[in-house]
Amino acid sequence: MTANSPDYNSVEELIQGELNKSIHLECGRETSRSVLAAVRSVYQKKRCAFYLESDKGFERDTVRSYLKFFARLAGSKITAKEVIDHFGLNKKKNTSVLKLTPEERALMNFARMALFEPEVVFCERPLLELGPDSRSLFLNWIASETEKGTIFITVGEPLREALLMPGDAWWEEEGRFFPAQTLEDSLGETKAASEEEDSLKESDNDTIAFAGDEVQVCKVQAKAGSSTLLFDPREIDFIESVNRQIFVSVRGELYQTPSTLDELEKELTRFGFFRCHRSYIVNVQRVAKVERFTRNSFNLTLSDVAHSSIPLAKGRAEEMRATLGMK
Repeated sequence: MTANSPDYNSVEELIQGELNKSIHLECGRETSRSVLAAVRSVYQKKRCAFYLESDKGFERDTVRSYLKFFARLAGSKITAKEVIDHFGLNKKKNTSVLKLTPEERALMNFARMALFEPEVVFCERPLLELGPDSRSLFLNWIASETEKGTIFITVGEPLREALLMPGDAWWEEEGRFFPAQTLEDSLGETKAASEEEDSLKESDNDTIAFAGDEVQVCKVQAKAGSSTLLFDPREIDFIESVNRQIFVSVRGELYQTPSTLDELEKELTRFGFFRCHRSYIVNVQRVAKVERFTRNSFNLTLSDVAHSSIPLAKGRAEEMRATLGMK
């Protein structure tokens, strides 16, 4: 995405304006249906595959018979056995579709799409039912296929999931569509400005050095209905910016805060927080795994109650490695 990425006034404008690009849109169900219709219209001459929330499969079939049917229909070189292996469905291949969990059913449908070697893939809320391992499996697949030239268009919520996908993330507000990412250079500018500010404060370094000997109290203010909450930094898993609003995540719940990301980054860095993305600050103590899906696609899996996945900007990856002491 370029710094001059426009915003669009309709779904049709977005799909046409970003033609042949992978786009991942945070939106509601009504807009999702409009995106599906636009994809079918714009890409009708391409080989397309679709995954919808309503896809249940043939409930009387087993996983293997279901995928064998679509393998014959696709007529491709990829076999049912290959996609069963790839999507970790071996232990479920003889299970009837009716008895699958929502997560297993989603994996089966991803396998179905893979059989067709599609040029364009539309997915509705693909990460909704997935646990950490399945999420990694899906993101690895989408990253691999994107590098081969496949176009992915995904819709769903929250914006965090759109940012995990290789391609460009977008968000909707009052019928208009805005790019959710800017150039990595903007992160560099933020860092440079911060370093310049630090250099101007060098004369105060002696005072700052003594701060560690003092009792420092820090509370992050947030709202829950009409109540004002004060969170200890140790309670916070991550902080995200969504549609110009800032939220802190505590024990799987999101609470809006009046502070800006820049203010929170400045205050919380000393408590082990890291600005991993333009829109995210993460509690480093919660990072369980750093994953790289393509040359420029990274994410962090946290050890919070939701096993959240957080995007890691490529411009921050090396700094993150140093912060975590990784080789």
